[in-house]
Amino acid sequence: MSRWTLIAGLMLATGMTQAAPEQVPLYREIKDWVVACDNLRGCQALSAPESFNYNPLGLHLQRDAGAQAPLRLYLRDTEQREFSPLLLDGKPLANAAALQQVNRDGEALLMAEGAGAQALLTELRNGGQLRMDVKGEDEAQVSLSGLSAALLLMDAVQGRVETRSALYRPGTRADSEVPDAPQAPRLRAYPGATPLGEDESRAIAEAVMAQTRSQWIEEDMGSEPEAEAFALSDHEALVIIRTWCAAYNCDFAVFRVNRQPPYAEQDLQLDPIPLEHGGDLSGWVSFEPRTGELAYLYKGRGIADCGEAGSWRFDGTRFQLASFSFMGRCAGGNPGDWPELWRTAEP
Repeated sequence: MSRWTLIAGLMLATGMTQAAPEQVPLYREIKDWVVACDNLRGCQALSAPESFNYNPLGLHLQRDAGAQAPLRLYLRDTEQREFSPLLLDGKPLANAAALQQVNRDGEALLMAEGAGAQALLTELRNGGQLRMDVKGEDEAQVSLSGLSAALLLMDAVQGRVETRSALYRPGTRADSEVPDAPQAPRLRAYPGATPLGEDESRAIAEAVMAQTRSQWIEEDMGSEPEAEAFALSDHEALVIIRTWCAAYNCDFAVFRVNRQPPYAEQDLQLDPIPLEHGGDLSGWVSFEPRTGELAYLYKGRGIADCGEAGSWRFDGTRFQLASFSFMGRCAGGNPGDWPELWRTAEP
């Protein structure tokens, strides 16, 4: 019997009701907030206005699964000004002292953790707008519309509803009842392959591009197609064809073929991407021969404050999903800073 099942049974026996755990990975937009939970039930909530208007101020909550996982709250100003006083609905933020300035990856942030972050959330969820008192063309503010629902969803995903450390309306359940995080999927190692020689690589790329042309050719393509071939194994190769490019994304066609003429096409055997994403390999696609990693990155718009990225590792038979990140709402965050929705463990 799983721990989730045991807890559900105990709650029913004591008259408590809680919905079954949400399926993960999960990505949900709730008013001016985005909630993203990965396959290990680690969750994030990010301020992201429905309007898609640029806003330099962003609030980010993060908590892994498990009873002992601390809550972390980050406040960032993408314009990297000096942090100014914070106002909640026009009044000074009472728990502002819980925020300490930290430097993460070269970026200055305000961060609160544990009990301090919890106290801040209790104050914020009863407000409508958090604002930093600065002068500039763009107002530095965070809409709190949807925050309470976002916190409740994070609690539901992690089995914290009505526990003492719940983010939304803590209850009397002991934190020891919070389920542990599931184990991360373990990737099989890439066995490696004898690299293609320059002549072999060119011959395979040119032949496959000619053979598959009808599958990807379009009228009025803005650029000349280009192809690269890489060894997958001693018997198979991977061919990546960049078909055409727009402003900041390109289209690609990817083929797995035999290394010997006539370079017969094989099933790519690519693990599916979560959340019913089609897994179209577009934007920018690359293969790293040393690690056997096939990856893509797709920008939702040029500044890359929204988009998606994924990677797979070849195990000699199929491409195992290694990572997936997604941000559907363009919220003015840092380029490529999108919630991670799939995590794995090394062999």
